[in-house]
Amino acid sequence: QKKRDDTRRKILEEELAVEEKALAQARKELADGEATRQGDERNYQRYLDRVQGLKERVSQHERNVGALKQELANLR
Repeated sequence: QKKRDDTRRKILEEELAVEEKALAQARKELADGEATRQGDERNYQRYLDRVQGLKERVSQHERNVGALKQELANLR
């Protein structure tokens, strides 16, 4: 049981590290995306749609990080 818990903790910690890295990347892409409009975005709605997609990615990664941290807290 202890060995299984240790293995599970290690896997969760690795997943958390990967997810935190993805979150940082998504936040960077959001900041970059908000700062610039692309050439095909003469229509402001296209810009808003693209930025909304970036915000949703950040939100998804934040939820994943929270869930992984909760799982780790439950193991301890």
